[in-house]
Amino acid sequence: MEKTFAVSKYLSAVKKMITSQIPPIWVNGVITQITERGRMVYMSLAEFPENDVKPVAKIDLYMYAGEYAQMRARLAELPMPFVLKEQLKVNLFIEADFYIGSGKFQCHIKNIDPNFTIGELAKTKQAILQRLEKEGLLNRNKMLPFAALPLKVGLITGETTAAFKDFTTTLAHSGFSFEVIPGYAKMQGNETEATVLAALAKLQNIPDLDAVCIVRGGGSKTDLNYFDSEALCRAIALFPVPVLTGIGHQIDESLVDQVSYRSCITPTDCAKFLVARAEEAKRSLREVLLQIATASQRKLSESKDRLHRTETNISTLFGKRLASERQKLSAIARDIARAPARTLEREREKLRRDIEGLSFGVQKIIALQKAKFELVEEKVKANDPKRILSRGYSYTTGKNGLIKNASDVKPGDALLMHFADGNVQAIAK
Repeated sequence: MEKTFAVSKYLSAVKKMITSQIPPIWVNGVITQITERGRMVYMSLAEFPENDVKPVAKIDLYMYAGEYAQMRARLAELPMPFVLKEQLKVNLFIEADFYIGSGKFQCHIKNIDPNFTIGELAKTKQAILQRLEKEGLLNRNKMLPFAALPLKVGLITGETTAAFKDFTTTLAHSGFSFEVIPGYAKMQGNETEATVLAALAKLQNIPDLDAVCIVRGGGSKTDLNYFDSEALCRAIALFPVPVLTGIGHQIDESLVDQVSYRSCITPTDCAKFLVARAEEAKRSLREVLLQIATASQRKLSESKDRLHRTETNISTLFGKRLASERQKLSAIARDIARAPARTLEREREKLRRDIEGLSFGVQKIIALQKAKFELVEEKVKANDPKRILSRGYSYTTGKNGLIKNASDVKPGDALLMHFADGNVQAIAK
């Protein structure tokens, strides 16, 4: 029978071979998982092809909790600090190891190259900025109109935090009736992006908001990394009202600060900006009211002067018109006084002419009618049949009266011919 080994001895041999044959080495990749479990911290490091979310290779890593705490403290003290988190690209110095208990190959993290990660973070931030600028999102929120009196404000911050208290206290002491609608979120750690996005979505449904403020107090400079999220930048750039930030870092500027309408140093400064805006609106309103009052006084004075001139003109014109109407009335009165005498004289003259007309008119009418009668009488005499017959004419009658045409007479008809000196009977042939 061939020699056989217990599992533990075999795996111990495998571990010895791996640790002796594979030297410690620098390996870079993307952290896909970090799990803290008691005294141990476990990580997964993966390699991704460009523009692909499926890893081509993955390695399991571990550290002791004390080592992990020391590494985080060292990273936090850097001029450009950062925290180890998922989706972060790092360059780690690892030592090959093999865990006998589960027969699992894993590597012990011995060191980290912070310059590699800082460079990657800088490249990532620059790439995000370039994408936002190319899409016209970098200054989009800055171009929104800002309310002259921003009294209805959305506030995104941690619940019951100093930032919340500083911001709301500053507004409360301003003397203006600010209405603050809170949207609570985690302002540090891995939940920052998701909770801030949720708060923005909530506030977007609030009608008539004048502005939204994202604030948090001072803290570790590494906390600033959570506000370099491209998703947060896009949400702020596309938000329908101006977004102010007061992240609490005096020197460093996050990507969120760069895409917001205005970046303030602290939550208090953010609130002071709103108060200053309200004060400016108040001053402008006072100036407008003063201008209105001055213009009203000037207009009132001008109107009084114009009214006085109009009153004077009306009085003068009324006096002239009254005098003119009085003259007209006097003339009419005189005409009325003389009118009956003139009318009576005209009627008397007319009556006199009518009497004279009646005196001489009857005789003239009789003479005229007599002349007309004599003329008619002469015409009648001139047309008397006897006078006509006396001039050698005659006329013939038959049984039917006067015969005017020869065709009216038939042979054998009895005819009576009338002459001036008598009648002659005849028979037609």
